[in-house]
Amino acid sequence: MAAVMRDLLASPPPGPWRLDVIVTWRGFRRWERLRVFAVALGRLAVWCLRRGPRIVHIHGTARGSLYRKSLCLSVAWALRRPAIIQIHSGPPDIERFDRGIGWLRRRAFGLALGTARRRLAVSTGSAETMRRIFGARFEVMPNLAPRVADEEIIGGPGGGGAGILYVGGFENPVKGGEILLEALEALAEELPSVSFSLAGPGEPPPRLRELEARAPNVRWQGWLGEGAKHRALVEHSIFVLPSHSEGLPVALLEAMSWGRAIVATAVGGVTDVVEPGRDAIVIPPGDVDALRDALRGLATDESERRRLGEAARTAAVALTEQVVVGRLAAIYAELVA
Repeated sequence: MAAVMRDLLASPPPGPWRLDVIVTWRGFRRWERLRVFAVALGRLAVWCLRRGPRIVHIHGTARGSLYRKSLCLSVAWALRRPAIIQIHSGPPDIERFDRGIGWLRRRAFGLALGTARRRLAVSTGSAETMRRIFGARFEVMPNLAPRVADEEIIGGPGGGGAGILYVGGFENPVKGGEILLEALEALAEELPSVSFSLAGPGEPPPRLRELEARAPNVRWQGWLGEGAKHRALVEHSIFVLPSHSEGLPVALLEAMSWGRAIVATAVGGVTDVVEPGRDAIVIPPGDVDALRDALRGLATDESERRRLGEAARTAAVALTEQVVVGRLAAIYAELVA
């Protein structure tokens, strides 16, 4: 969600609106998080009491975020400011959260969500899951795809070598890193001329270190800053997203904008933004054989890499600033009409 907010704030403002940001979560210690949230609620109340048209646009996920954002919704409702709630979690995360809350808290969340004038989710699946669990209708609002100039894409969409890039890391098991490792153990030896770069948060598992030791074409890169990530996208023509659960991952949208040939699992908003077979190869989550076959096929077929890269870049155009920010501006205008 932090990446989504960063890209939104870096975009031109939605129409005549100025965006003021209030951070509700920061730090590692519980007392520090409580302090940050208490200050945020106070700032929100003061902001709502100021004159002029004001809209409270709240971004949240499942788990602790939904508790905090429900209180923010309550403040906006009490002070008679129209509010929007936008949920970034995927269906499995929402369902997992629901299993631990019980009917009373589920009802309380439903009431808080019901105070929002508009309710948004980043994927069709997330919108339907929120409606089914909490009884409030959600509409789909995809995340923003970054702008990438044609001249930045060396070799054109899908061009360059047959390198494969993964940026999900191993800190969060839902990113599918272990499934990818299982697929790579055979592919790395079978395709010695193909480079396999794995990156992201968390420490690499021993299994990856062992694979690196015996396969020189496999490399762990750790966390990538923006510049390093862009270089990695330039150097690798194939992007893989083997996740078990997603909302609408910014990493996928970045790879689309960079014209990479994509292999992704059918989770969250993936099939909302790419058409399987046309814009990307889409496989079931957790299917090692399908993942291995898809990567092998792209690594050995340059024309297919280029076709999928061009299609993915074209699909990303529908998620650029003019479209997503323009839709937000229309919603804001409607709420104060």
